[in-house]
Amino acid sequence: MSIPISSPQKKVNFENLAKDYLKIWDSIYTELKRRNSKALIYGSIALYYRLMNSRDSIELLKLGRNNGPQDLNVLVPIKYRDVFKEVVINEGFTPYYHLEVTIGDKAGMFFMNEMIIKAYYMDKISFNHDFEVDWSQEYSLSLTDLLLTKLQIHYALDKDIADIIAILLKYDDIDKEKIARILSNDWGFWKDAVSNLNKIRELIKKIEANNPNTKLRDIIPLSLKLIGYINNYPKSDNWKPLGDDEKYWKDF
Repeated sequence: MSIPISSPQKKVNFENLAKDYLKIWDSIYTELKRRNSKALIYGSIALYYRLMNSRDSIELLKLGRNNGPQDLNVLVPIKYRDVFKEVVINEGFTPYYHLEVTIGDKAGMFFMNEMIIKAYYMDKISFNHDFEVDWSQEYSLSLTDLLLTKLQIHYALDKDIADIIAILLKYDDIDKEKIARILSNDWGFWKDAVSNLNKIRELIKKIEANNPNTKLRDIIPLSLKLIGYINNYPKSDNWKPLGDDEKYWKDF
C-alpha cells in the first residue's frame, strides 16, 4: 500500500532539509506527548536523526537522494490516528483529501509548502513483511527497527542498501538477537533480508571504484557475520520455505 506522490524536484541540501523536517517533528512530537499519544518517525529523516554523529553514515544516506529527503515518514498506532491528524493539521499541514476518503483509516499524506508528511496507521510494521516495533522508543524507531524496515524490502534499491550499510557502521548498537529472532519465524522475511545483506558487497565495490573507503570495506565482514548469526539462529515451526513459484512477500 504505497502512498502516491508526484511533486517537482529540485537540487537541495540533504542535511539542511533533514534538519528542517526534524524541527517540524519536534513540534508535532511534543504536542503528541502532551496529549499522551505516540508516534515514531522512520525512513531517511529517522536515519539522519539516529546517525547524525557518523559522517560516513550521513554521506551514505545521501546516495540516491540528490533531491534531498522527499518526506517525513511516521508510524502511528491506530488508537492515536485521530489525535495525530488533528495535531498535524494544527501545525499548518493540509491533508491530501483523496487519500483521506479512500484509505484514510490506513494512511495519510499532509502538505505544507514543499514539506510532506506521510503517515501509516499501524500497530506494527506491515509492509512487504511484518514485524513488531519497539514502542518504548522516543521520537523515532530504534536503529534496530530501522534496519528491519530496510531488510524487509523485497525490491530494494541502491539507496536502501546504502541505508543498510549506514546502519551497519553502528554495528555494536544493533540488537542482532531481535533481528535473528524475527527472521527465524518468517522464511520469506529471512529470504529478503539475507538477499539485501548480500547486496552490500557489490554496492561497496561500486562506491569505492572512485572513492576508496577503508571503513566501508570493513562492513563486508560485518554483514557476513550478521548473516551467519541469522542463519545459525534456531528456526521456529513457522519458518517454512516456499516453492520457487510461490509469492512470499506482500505488495506494498
